Amino acid sequence: MTATSATKRKPAATRAPRRRTRGRPRLEEVADIEKELVRVALSEFLKQGYGGTSMATIVKAAGVSKTTLYSRFASKEDLFIAMMKKMVEGDLSDRIRAVEAPSRPLADMLREFSYRSLEIGLDAEHYGIVRLIYGESHRFPELRAAGEALSEASRAGIKNVINAYAERSGTPITNIDEPTKALTLFLRGMHLDIVLSGKRSVDATRRKEIDWLIDLLVGAMIGQ
Repeated sequence: MTATSATKRKPAATRAPRRRTRGRPRLEEVADIEKELVRVALSEFLKQGYGGTSMATIVKAAGVSKTTLYSRFASKEDLFIAMMKKMVEGDLSDRIRAVEAPSRPLADMLREFSYRSLEIGLDAEHYGIVRLIYGESHRFPELRAAGEALSEASRAGIKNVINAYAERSGTPITNIDEPTKALTLFLRGMHLDIVLSGKRSVDATRRKEIDWLIDLLVGAMIGQ
């Protein structure tokens, strides 16, 4: 046996798994972090109210550092408004998709949009947030901006429905702003009335009132 053969071969070293280098998170990670922070914030606001929730409680509930939270949202107000916008954007796209269909009368599209808007506004999360805004805006004026985000979403949605109908049907509609404003304010007032009543439903009487106003507005816009 030679000295060489007598020498035991050392096992080949296994290569350690590559670790991701530290640095800025990828774009998808940033989106996931922000989505989770908004989700946790919504839960805390619903449980504690706006006044009872602090950035510190959100940090603790989310299990993140203060730097992680504050680097994305400078204040509780910014976080609340961002939360509202994300809720509104998703709801608005759902409402518009639900009513868009070829050859549908404008009045039918606006009715369905209005019914769906109220129904979405009465689900557990939206109902809780709206009650929070109504109940605490006198102490926290910044909540009014969040409430305005809801109204702006309705205005934008109603305009999209009208413009989509005009484009598909070839019907010229020049007077959009006033009917849009009237329907937005009407739905906002009806939603408040439902919230204050505590019933959380759009009953037949309210649907008839919506139908009456929409027939009036459509008649003014296209002469039907």
